[in-house]
Order: sequence, then structure tokens, then C-alpha cells
Amino acid sequence: MSFVVLFWYWFALTGVLLIFELFAPGVIFIFLAAGTLTSGIALWVAPGLGLELQFLVFAVVAAVAYYFGRPFTRQLSHRKVDHLNVRGESLIGMVTNLTEPIINGRGRLRVGDTTWAVAGPDMAAGFAVRVVGIHGAELKVEPQR
Repeated sequence: MSFVVLFWYWFALTGVLLIFELFAPGVIFIFLAAGTLTSGIALWVAPGLGLELQFLVFAVVAAVAYYFGRPFTRQLSHRKVDHLNVRGESLIGMVTNLTEPIINGRGRLRVGDTTWAVAGPDMAAGFAVRVVGIHGAELKVEPQR
């Protein structure tokens, strides 16, 4: 009894590799998935294709996909991000009320559905404050006059 590879085995392996791609950092499994998909299609079109030829199709297509696709994916992953905290910067100038008091220079306020850590002069909860800056994930506030 010999092992026979059916075309849907290659398609199933393609699905598994695509799932791996979703959870893996970087981009690598997509090139292997291109090879397995092509091998599955080749076996579907030519059912008598030998196992050695199936693996050859897989290896060649995966290597070619990697060779031509890697520069593109590398370019996407090295894009410069000028403003890492664009959302926080958009809050500068906003006036809102403190959710929790500022004690020893630290407190919290709510903006929409997000609670932000704030730094500023000590104030009681409910005071109106203006966001004047951001440092990391902490908003700098001052009393609204």
C-alpha cells in the first residue's frame, strides 16, 4: 500500500499556512502557501502528477514567490511612522473634566471610551482641564481658565 497525495491535501496545507501567516510576525508563510496552492492546482489539472514533480512545483513556486515578493513586503514593514501617538496628539487643546483627582501630579481622565493617565497640578475630580501635551501614553494637563 502506497501513500497517494490528493489535490485537496495541498489546498488544506495552503489553508494551514495562511492561518500561520495571520499569527506569525513578519511575512513568510504566504510564500509557502503560494507554492502549496500551485502544487494543488497542478495536481488537480494533472491527476497523474508524481510526488517528486509536485514537490518540485512547490519548491520552485515558493522560491520564486519569495524572491519577487520579499522586497515588496520588506518595503511595507519598513515604512516610517512620524507620529506614533497620533490619537493622543489629536487631543491637545481639548477641554474636559477630570475623571479621578490629580494627586501628587498624577490622575486620570476619560475621553470617549478611553481612560488616559494625566500629569499636572493637583486638582479634584470634576475640574475642567485643558490637554497641553503628551508624553508617551500620558497626557499633560493644566487647569482650564
